Amino acid sequence: MTVYRVAQRLNNSEILKDRPRSRRPQQIRRGTIKNTFENDHELKMTRLSQKMKISVSTVSRVVKSMEGKSLSRSKKPLFSAAMIHKRRERSTRLLNDLKSHGNRILIFSDEKTFTVDPVFNRQNDLVVSFGNDVSYHKRVSTIKHPASVMMFGVVASNGEKMPPVWF
Repeated sequence: MTVYRVAQRLNNSEILKDRPRSRRPQQIRRGTIKNTFENDHELKMTRLSQKMKISVSTVSRVVKSMEGKSLSRSKKPLFSAAMIHKRRERSTRLLNDLKSHGNRILIFSDEKTFTVDPVFNRQNDLVVSFGNDVSYHKRVSTIKHPASVMMFGVVASNGEKMPPVWF
């Protein structure tokens, strides 16, 4: 039947491009989703899709079409007014102490442990494969107690520094 239709269109000297089609009617209103997210900033796309009984990809598509973004949240310490006041008081006291005793040398030290095994995150470490054999992509070799190295470094406030020590 498709060949017949194409032949008919060629005989009638019509263009073979697709004709305009009617779209499936929308199940949800875009404004509803936008208003829901603006009213509840803690709401996640998966929770909204469960509540509205639609797929997560539909919600995601509507958010993208309305130029919305899905962002990851970061941690931020919660400070009370008393804590902020106490920090400001302590920092001004420390700055004044450093200004009045400028000939004092402060020593800063830190250590860092490095492991031989690479860090692997199943969600973020994705690979793309165009071949049929993907067996070598699927596994990351790890051991229970990986070998590790520790580095220790010291720096003084006058600019002197100790070469790093490796353990």
